[in-house]
Amino acid sequence: MGRVTLQTIADEVGVSRMTVSNAFSRPDQLSPALRQKILAVADRLGYCGPDPAARTLSKGRSGTVGVLFTDTLSYAFSDEVATTFLAGVAGVLEFEGLGLTVLSAPRTGPDTSVGRAVVDGLIIYSVDLNSPGLEMARRRGLPLVLVDQPPERGVPSVNIDDRGGARAAAEHVIELGHRRLGIILEAMSPEIALVDPATMPQHHVIKERLLGWRAAAEAAGLTPPMVASIPNNDRDPAATAAGLILDAEPRTTALLCLSDAMALGALDAAKVRGLRVPSDLSVVGFDDSPAARHADPLLTTVWQPVREKGRAAAQLLVDRLATPDARSNGPQTTVLSTELVVRASTATAPTSRRPS
Repeated sequence: MGRVTLQTIADEVGVSRMTVSNAFSRPDQLSPALRQKILAVADRLGYCGPDPAARTLSKGRSGTVGVLFTDTLSYAFSDEVATTFLAGVAGVLEFEGLGLTVLSAPRTGPDTSVGRAVVDGLIIYSVDLNSPGLEMARRRGLPLVLVDQPPERGVPSVNIDDRGGARAAAEHVIELGHRRLGIILEAMSPEIALVDPATMPQHHVIKERLLGWRAAAEAAGLTPPMVASIPNNDRDPAATAAGLILDAEPRTTALLCLSDAMALGALDAAKVRGLRVPSDLSVVGFDDSPAARHADPLLTTVWQPVREKGRAAAQLLVDRLATPDARSNGPQTTVLSTELVVRASTATAPTSRRPS
């Protein structure tokens, strides 16, 4: 037998093609007995159901939403924070019967995924503002939800209090007597390097956290913290960046890091230089990832509700898909709280390394 189609089954059962289609997509239109007969014939003939691509074309919906990252797909499924966020998104989508597609948006070069992705809407998650993928997402006119992005009029968004969390971290070490601070972040330089502390990054999260750290230092009358940037959120480059700060300013007694992964790199750099944490050097991360709770020493960090952030973003997109004209109702902006978690990687500044 050749290719089995809806018409093949219709001819076999003696009903119309539409009746067979309803057996798969609108079962309430048939009696249970007739539907069961149609499905039994379909099973015997090896028919698996209507072609998904054809169904998408006919209904104008794919039943799938996308999450767009700046980072690589491998990063999305290996980074503890990213996987927790995706778990939050997936929990809502599976309840709604929707699928999930994860897309990568490069920082440079042409978009290679967003333009051809078969999705009904997109969650834009921590994407560079100049990303070609972000530009393509806007051009497609899909329903969008922004996460860790600058809020925009008419577009739902979910953020955390990045600036407040970073400021709390800096105030914590300042209260412990630290006067020479260093900052490790990403995406402000194509290579591992010290950068101008006054430079403002383009990425929303990095900018907000840098503003929080700087505000605390300025309020305390401190010299602007030395800043080192790495190309991506990874432990080994962060160790190198921490070394740049410690070598350039040996009086540094506290390092504030954009993420827990970077803070772990700072711990590595301290160990290589024979510095004890926290006796000689205090280190603070951000995220409160599982790694922070198993570090040696246990990592002081800023907790953020990553899974809740994913759930909130997915629910906003589901609501947007259910009400396509929601744009006229104005933006829905959600800002989730952060919390400083003090552990063993911070302590009173060592008097022997304080600046004179």
